[in-house]
Amino acid sequence: MRRRCSLILLLLASLVHLSALQVTHLHMGLGNDWYTMGLGDNLDDGLSFGSHLMIALQDKIFLKADALGFTDMVNTGHRYDQVNINLTVPLTLSLGAVTYTLTPLAGLSIEGDLGFDRMQNRVHQGIDRPTVHLPYDSTQSSAHLNLGSTLRGMFALGWVQMGLEGSYLHTFGWEYSTQVVAVVKLGGSLTLKAGYSCMDDYAGGPAHQSMMDRLNGPTFSYQFDGGLLTTSWVYHKHSGSSYGVFGIDVMQLFQPESYDHTDFTYSLGALYDMGGLSNRSFALAFGPVILQTRHKSGPMMNDAQTPKRRMTVASWMIGYQKEWEATQFIFPYMKALWGFQRFNLLQSPTVAMIEEIKGTVALETGIRIGRDGQWVAKNNSYRPRVAASIQYVFDTKALKEVDPSFAKHVGPWIFLLGVGLDIGHDPH
Repeated sequence: MRRRCSLILLLLASLVHLSALQVTHLHMGLGNDWYTMGLGDNLDDGLSFGSHLMIALQDKIFLKADALGFTDMVNTGHRYDQVNINLTVPLTLSLGAVTYTLTPLAGLSIEGDLGFDRMQNRVHQGIDRPTVHLPYDSTQSSAHLNLGSTLRGMFALGWVQMGLEGSYLHTFGWEYSTQVVAVVKLGGSLTLKAGYSCMDDYAGGPAHQSMMDRLNGPTFSYQFDGGLLTTSWVYHKHSGSSYGVFGIDVMQLFQPESYDHTDFTYSLGALYDMGGLSNRSFALAFGPVILQTRHKSGPMMNDAQTPKRRMTVASWMIGYQKEWEATQFIFPYMKALWGFQRFNLLQSPTVAMIEEIKGTVALETGIRIGRDGQWVAKNNSYRPRVAASIQYVFDTKALKEVDPSFAKHVGPWIFLLGVGLDIGHDPH
C-alpha cells in the first residue's frame, strides 16, 4: 500500500511538473508515399500513408505519436498497421568545437489490425483510386515496449553545422533498427541526412518481414522546419521507396518574432500541367542562386486500359533568379533553370519499361505577394506566389515512340501553371 501511494504521488508530481512547462511546438502532419522528390518510385505500397503528432514542452521534452499503414502488394500480399508513441529528452554537451546531443527514447508500439485499411479505402474512393484489399499479417493487435537512443556530434561553421549521428531503437518482441548517417544542418530549419540503415524483425507476419528488407540499406532524408509549415522526406535506395510528411505547427503563431533578414529560402508549390496532373515543386535558394526539383508520380490518368502501370516524371535543376518591385505588395520574378529530367515508367512494381535521364532547360515567371519580412512567424518570413513555367527537354523523339500514353508526359515542351509559398529563413 505504501509503495502504491508513493507511485501515485510520484505520478502526480510529474504531471504537475509537466503542466508547468510551456508547449513550444504542436505539430500535426499527414504522410504519403507519393512524395518522392523524383528519386523514389510511387508504388502506393510499403509505408503507404500515415498521420503524425508531436508536442514539445519548452524544447526539452518531446512526445511524438505516429499512426502508420504498411502494405505489401509486391511480395507477400499482406498488410499491417502500427502506432508508435514515444517520449524523448535531448541532453546536450559541448566539448571544444563539437556539440554532442544524446537523446534517449522510451515508448510503446501497437501493431496488427488497427482498421487503417478502411480509412485508406475511403480516401481512395474519394479520389477515384482503386481500393486495396489485403489480409492482415494478424487479425489481432499487440503492444511492445520501445527503448532506444540517438547520439549526434556536430561542429559549426557559422550557421551551417556538420556532423555524424548514430541511433538504435529496440521494440521488444517486434523489431529493431540501427542507423548511421552524416548530417548537415542549415540554421535550425533544414536538416539533410545520408547514411545506412539496418532493420530486422523479431516477430510478425510476411508483410512485416518484407518491410524490414525494404527499409534496409542506403538512406537519404531531409526535414524542413519552416515555422508554421514543416515538411520531411526519406528515401530508401534498396527498394526505391520513399515517404514524405506535410505538417503545420500552430504554436509558432504564439512565439516571439525573431526574424531580421533572409539567409536562405525554402520554397514549395503545386504546378499543374496541360493534363491537369499536379507536379510537386521544391526549391532551396541562396540569394539569386536556386536549386529546384519538380516531380509527378503515380498512375497515368490518360491510361485507363492499364491502370496498374505507374510513372515518375521529375526534374532536378540549378538556376538564377531575379525579382523586381512593381508595388509594395506585388513583386514579379523570373527564373532561368537548367539540369536533368528523369522519365520512369513501371510495367509492374519490379519491371521498368522506361528509365531515362535527359537534359532540360526551363523558364519560370510569376508574382510574389508581399516583401520579405511582411508576414512573419518566429524567424521565418512567408511570401505566397503564382507561377507559370515553360520547359524544354532535349532528345525525346525516341522516348516518345516507346509508349503512346506515356508520350503525352514526355514533352519536349512542358507547360506548367500553379501556386507556391516561399519561406525565408533567418537562422540567427
